[in-house]
Amino acid sequence: MHSFVRALGLGIVLSACILSSGCASQPIALGADTQAGMAAETQLRTQSQTVNALVDDEGWSLSAAPAAAARAFFGRLINGASDEEAAADPVSVYVDAQGDAMVQALNSDLGRLIGLTRAIADAAEDIAGAEHTLGQASLTQDLASAESALGAVRRAQDFFIAVSDRLDDADAISGHEPSLQTLDAEKTRLANAADALAQRRWAAHSNLGLAS
Repeated sequence: MHSFVRALGLGIVLSACILSSGCASQPIALGADTQAGMAAETQLRTQSQTVNALVDDEGWSLSAAPAAAARAFFGRLINGASDEEAAADPVSVYVDAQGDAMVQALNSDLGRLIGLTRAIADAAEDIAGAEHTLGQASLTQDLASAESALGAVRRAQDFFIAVSDRLDDADAISGHEPSLQTLDAEKTRLANAADALAQRRWAAHSNLGLAS
């Protein structure tokens, strides 16, 4: 009788081990919503870096990036400001560089900025509206990316408005106004999505505090 019990117990243990190892070897299946959310987070963070780099590299800003501004400030303290530096404001640099093709360049650059802003806003909205649970740390990174992108878009928008003020041709002005309006709409959508991410992050923080 004792032998039978021991054999039965051994069989149960072996069965449990086999089942356990079988479960461990199976890949964890992620739901479609979770996979889509992870893709949206990747898009948001990648595109945020892209739009920041684009605005800085192309000089689409009325003010220099913080590091460059600091270097310029200390350079003026040491060497003084020259007339050439005073005249070479970002808008003048852009207008002079484009020459007769400024209108075409302006429309093309606005199109690039609108496309990135729309993609970032789409990703931020997808994350904010995701049905699966999002961790506080992940949401913090998502919010930082959205706000960083929003800052870059706002700087570029102010820059392109200043550039458009240099146009004398009424047809050229009316031709790119729809692009500026579209950019403003996408910027607003991104701002609203960032607010939604902030609310969701706060909710995650509150739930974490209640759980602890």
